[in-house]
Amino acid sequence: MRALSWNCRGIGNDLTVRRLTEMYQKYRSGLVFLSETKNKRMVLQNIQADLGFDCLFTVEPLGLSGGLALFSMDDFQINVLFSNNRMIDVEAIIDGIKVYMTFVYGDPVLEHKDQVWERLTRFSTTRTGPWFMIGDFNEITDHNEKEGGRRRLDNSFLPFKQMLSDCGMMEFPLLEICFHGWEKGLVDLR
Repeated sequence: MRALSWNCRGIGNDLTVRRLTEMYQKYRSGLVFLSETKNKRMVLQNIQADLGFDCLFTVEPLGLSGGLALFSMDDFQINVLFSNNRMIDVEAIIDGIKVYMTFVYGDPVLEHKDQVWERLTRFSTTRTGPWFMIGDFNEITDHNEKEGGRRRLDNSFLPFKQMLSDCGMMEFPLLEICFHGWEKGLVDLR
């Protein structure tokens, strides 16, 4: 099973749709998560039809910002457990195994990040099987994940790192265009 996550920063123009189509054709992902779609469901339904996905779950943008979309195939038996403007949390059946997946678009506003981390930590208390998180967390765990810009205080990374630890997550390697993914349990992502 392959999962693709992309902060597309608006999916309405032809160039962005073309890039998504190229990535989908290259990786043949069974799940595609888009953050910052900046478009309503109708636009995303056209993309769903073009890519051939059976299912689409969306969180509408707030004005001209945000918006989430999760495309999937019926094979995964996706059941949405929770959604808001920062995440889509699902359970799915993959190769006969129940797997939890949380698709995240972390809050870019420092003062609101803790709300996202707290929600994810609450999820962890009820997870009894494999669970992975994927997306744009709008956060890093240390300076090695950042190029350029001002250095941050080392303690500024602690809330994010604490959430990952509390959730029992570990980082695993991803394909070239993805930045971060964390998993709890055994999930075969090739």
